[in-house]
Amino acid sequence: MNIRNSSDLLTALLFLAIGFAALLYSSVYYSLGTPARMGAGFYPTLISVGLIVMGFILLLQAWFDPDEAVGRVDPRIVLFVLAGTFLFGFLIDRAGLLIAAAVLVIAARLADREVKLGETILLAAILMATTTALFRYGLGMPLHLLPV
Repeated sequence: MNIRNSSDLLTALLFLAIGFAALLYSSVYYSLGTPARMGAGFYPTLISVGLIVMGFILLLQAWFDPDEAVGRVDPRIVLFVLAGTFLFGFLIDRAGLLIAAAVLVIAARLADREVKLGETILLAAILMATTTALFRYGLGMPLHLLPV
């Protein structure tokens, strides 16, 4: 069988690399504990194993069902998605959850060349409402909604 340079293969290799690196790191620096009394390394180990399993599943998919070769990566998409993620992390403590979520959605939507203002506003409103309900009220996290 021939594995082509597909998006499944690249994603599988990325998941495997991150999963094994995180598993190694968490096993060296954190204690695992037990399911009844979880240590600091329990959750990172669980997530690492999940990434490794997903990586192997994608690797098998790339092996048995190779899709089309990976095309050219548009740097605009990468730049706006990474910028949105960075700005969210930077703004959440300074500007509050609502503004940070809106900036994230706007930056991610700007990655697309055909941005529709109505869709962007609707997506931002849904994300702001969902994250506020989940993290602020559902989990009781002390997040500022607006700048302090």
